[in-house]
Order: sequence, then structure tokens, then C-alpha cells
Amino acid sequence: MALVLAFFLACAPHVDRARWQRMPQSEKLLYVKSLLGAEKVKAAKGGNPRRFSRTAEEYVKKIDAAYALGEERAPGEILGDLRDR
Repeated sequence: MALVLAFFLACAPHVDRARWQRMPQSEKLLYVKSLLGAEKVKAAKGGNPRRFSRTAEEYVKKIDAAYALGEERAPGEILGDLRDR
């Protein structure tokens, strides 16, 4: 099942606010884990290291909370603001 979801997300178009709000919790979690994994790869390659010390579940909750308050940006942009300072 996770492999199917990973394939779906890899082939899927950009995730925006409307799509995020329609996604089941399991897909949101997988999407955030993929974003966090991409950040780890960038850091390993010498890119701008961003630190994300929370769990993927916590980031999903924070993105959901941001949308509940009227946020319009894409989940990846919101996640970027949630990195450790």
C-alpha cells in the first residue's frame, strides 16, 4: 500500500491547499516524509542544510493548523517555515 501511495505522489501534480485538504491523513504523512527526505538529501550533498527535528506527524498537524487559520501557500512552503531556527 505504501508503495502505491509513494508512486501516486511521485506521479501526482503539485500539492496545493485544496488538494492537501482532500488528502487522507496517511497520504499527508507520506507527502511530508518525502519532503523531509528531500531536505536530508540536499543537506548531504552540501546544499543549504535545513534542520527539521520534529516528527512528520507533528509537521502534518502544523500544516493542518496553518490551513485552518486561512493559510494559502503550498504545504512545502509552509514546511519550510517550520524548520528549526
